[in-house]
Amino acid sequence: MQKKSKGFTLIEVIITVAIVAILGSIAFSSYKNQADKARLADGKALLNNLAQQLERCYTRFGRYNNANCTVANGDNFNSEDNFYRVAVAGITQTTYSLTAIPQGVQANEEFCVNLTLNQAGQQTFSGPGAVSQCW
Repeated sequence: MQKKSKGFTLIEVIITVAIVAILGSIAFSSYKNQADKARLADGKALLNNLAQQLERCYTRFGRYNNANCTVANGDNFNSEDNFYRVAVAGITQTTYSLTAIPQGVQANEEFCVNLTLNQAGQQTFSGPGAVSQCW
């Protein structure tokens, strides 16, 4: 009488591990891309919020650099989740430039490094990404 062994052969285990590894790498890559987009939204939200504050200041006082404007008096602002720090530069009576600089985990962002927004609504960025990816 021959006894049949119960269990898996080594080749079956190796194939299963390989399939799980391939699926895991695909899932992780997709997750990383979605997480990067979510953190990018944090920076864009802060830029748009500060731009709106500056526009309200301009509407109210006729200039962006009025002493009563909170944004005009600040140097740096952190996003809600601290993934971006916005540097306020070039605020004059009629112009401003806001630059969102990645911080912490987002500092490893490769495509949309620094996001910039000015008084004309011009959206720019540094890095090899495309406008559609960053804005």
